[in-house]
Amino acid sequence: MEEQLNQSNSNVAQETKLKFYHWLSKVKIYLAENWNQFQTASKREKKETLEAIGILQLLLLGKPVTELQKKFLKAQSVDLIKILFLIAFKLIPSPLPITVLAIWLGKKINFNVLPSSQSNFSSKK
Repeated sequence: MEEQLNQSNSNVAQETKLKFYHWLSKVKIYLAENWNQFQTASKREKKETLEAIGILQLLLLGKPVTELQKKFLKAQSVDLIKILFLIAFKLIPSPLPITVLAIWLGKKINFNVLPSSQSNFSSKK
């Protein structure tokens, strides 16, 4: 009886490993196909974060800023929180690619965990 139980557990472990292997294969393909998009988004976020810092500096100095600049700063601040959320997940030791899991779960509840473009708030004239 104990031998059958051990065999059953071994089969479940093998099936789990196989499912995880196939899931990782899908993740690998997704990353390979979307790498350029990731790089483009990273460059955009860098540019927008630098612009948001400039607006924040103006506010700290008491200089006037437009309503559009304030909206841009708020929207970019949300993106920065999203980025910090994703970085915090990276610090959790886990065998799972948590960022991919967070993106997938976000899509399930119709919430984009990835930063988005603030081009509709462009504060440059």
